[in-house]
Amino acid sequence: MSRRSGRGFINTQEVLEKLCVGRAGAVQIMRSAKIGSPIYRTAMHLSEAIDDMAEKLTGDRSHFHDKPATTAPREDPMK
Repeated sequence: MSRRSGRGFINTQEVLEKLCVGRAGAVQIMRSAKIGSPIYRTAMHLSEAIDDMAEKLTGDRSHFHDKPATTAPREDPMK
């Protein structure tokens, strides 16, 4: 009797949470390392690969990128 391997199902939310931690580590290295150094370039490649994976999982390559800050619209005092 054959058994199913369970392959084919990806828990997207769990994977994205783990990728978020890895990308944060790569960004931290890029902030600290000398620009253009081997460790900086490796961290940059890692963050790009994580962005590629996020695009495959969500359709949005910028899933982990910081979103612009927004504020609530002001009420018009003339009303």
